Amino acid sequence: MYDDQTLLQIVGQIMIAILFVGTWAINATTKVKQHLDRMNAMNVPLAGPLLFIGFVMQIVGGVMLLVDYRTPIAALILIVFTIAASVIFHRFWLIDDPLRRHYHVSFLFSNIAVIGGLLLVI
Repeated sequence: MYDDQTLLQIVGQIMIAILFVGTWAINATTKVKQHLDRMNAMNVPLAGPLLFIGFVMQIVGGVMLLVDYRTPIAALILIVFTIAASVIFHRFWLIDDPLRRHYHVSFLFSNIAVIGGLLLVI
């Protein structure tokens, strides 16, 4: 586990994993209805099954990354999850209110940075 990695690489990988495991814990326990309502409002097809698949990707990829199990596969799972979540939940181009649009652009940029970190893990 964590063979041939520096202490900083290990800490960075654990921090990225905590992001996904922690947000999964919050989303899957307290925000299911909120996410489902938002997806349905945006006409996302098969919102329920897609939300469930997203939760599975988030926790499986996050735990794999946390325990350093097949990290390239874990990182790819989390990259696909992050891209899909960004496209579904951060459609800034559809938002008229400048403050809300800025909020979603900021989340998109944060997600791009997370993807960059996951690419470094690979």
